[in-house]
Amino acid sequence: MVLLLCLTGCSDKKKPVGQYPIIDIINSIGKYQRVYMSDLFSSIELIPLETNKNSLVGGSPGILANDSLIFINSVYSPQFPPSRNLLVFDRAGKFLNQIGQIGRGPGEYFSLMKVFLNSDRPTIFIDGFTHIFEYDFTGKFIHSFPTPRLTVDGNIFTRISYYEDGLFVGFFNYSSNSTEYHHCFFDRNGDIVKCSPSLFYMRAAGENNLWMRAMAPFRVGEHFYIRDHINDTLYTLINSNLQPAYVFDLGKYSYPLGKTNAEGKIEIPSVDPFVADGRYINIYQLIGSPNYFFYKIRVPFKNPVPKSRPVYSDASNSYVTTDGIIFGIYNIAENINMLLDTDLHHHQKGLINDINGGLSFFPRYYSGNGKVVDIWQAEDMLELLTEEYFASIKIKDPQAHQKLRDLLKTLGEEDNPVVVIAKLK
Repeated sequence: MVLLLCLTGCSDKKKPVGQYPIIDIINSIGKYQRVYMSDLFSSIELIPLETNKNSLVGGSPGILANDSLIFINSVYSPQFPPSRNLLVFDRAGKFLNQIGQIGRGPGEYFSLMKVFLNSDRPTIFIDGFTHIFEYDFTGKFIHSFPTPRLTVDGNIFTRISYYEDGLFVGFFNYSSNSTEYHHCFFDRNGDIVKCSPSLFYMRAAGENNLWMRAMAPFRVGEHFYIRDHINDTLYTLINSNLQPAYVFDLGKYSYPLGKTNAEGKIEIPSVDPFVADGRYINIYQLIGSPNYFFYKIRVPFKNPVPKSRPVYSDASNSYVTTDGIIFGIYNIAENINMLLDTDLHHHQKGLINDINGGLSFFPRYYSGNGKVVDIWQAEDMLELLTEEYFASIKIKDPQAHQKLRDLLKTLGEEDNPVVVIAKLK
């Protein structure tokens, strides 16, 4: 009951301004809460990915998933860290095939920038920097087309995703020769169909700012969301038109809006991104689901900026932080925002896993049907999941806990990661 009250009342509700709900980040800072998986999720599934010479998952893995397949992209070459590959596993963790490869031949991509699924048919896209590549799930090459270029200076779109009905959406960042920020729709031939200039802000020509870019768009059912790094509004696409959906209240940590220029548009002052990262709140990861938004922020404080996380202080009997990465959850239906604390003694962050007693959990991807996905590294599981740790948690699902114990007996430190799929209540 205490936990339920905490989820519905510990963080201040902020009433919507007009028709847009307010995600109250500024008033959540300092009110860190310990939230348990069983408060939000009904079950958890562990899928160890098969480990063999053809299926090795490298560093910084990214993940996509649908009802039957898991797609992992990761660094695969120690000599060339930016090089990545895309591997396909079934929902039992069995390795099936690789999709494409780095190269200059037919169906090969120059670089794997981003991977995204086709919401209309069972294919997958790779943003290869210069071209967009489409494959079926077995790795068969289907089609490619040049990534559109909007201006004569040669800059191309980033943060590309598939929208619907054969249209893609991409973002054109500021450059030295451009004074407008665009999001554009383009088709399977790479032809631009529609653009919206100056969607968020402008800046003075000739100035560059690395914060002037978009976050990765994401889809939740019929909703397709877009957000700029320094804009406080989360937009949704309706009939290819952007409509405000939610507003983040960042308070005094909002990026400065600048001044209105002669054209009636706002010019953003040029701020070094490293300075900005220590002065303004940066929401740099946002995952949606039908009931919740899951996000990560860096809360700025005065320099020097120690990279610590919210931890429990015995002296004050509360959770405190100086700076660092903080995880947040926004309850859509209740219009409640929560920032999570950290388990100092076990060096974990995110939702405390009281379902099976495993590592803490925080979603990396929404796979549909009320399921979200995370990845646990085998080395971390073997190091942190000790008898002492198990004894510190009241485990709600003994059968799921036993499955975890059985997995730990067979897991090796150099094995591929374990994919974790949790079902939202």
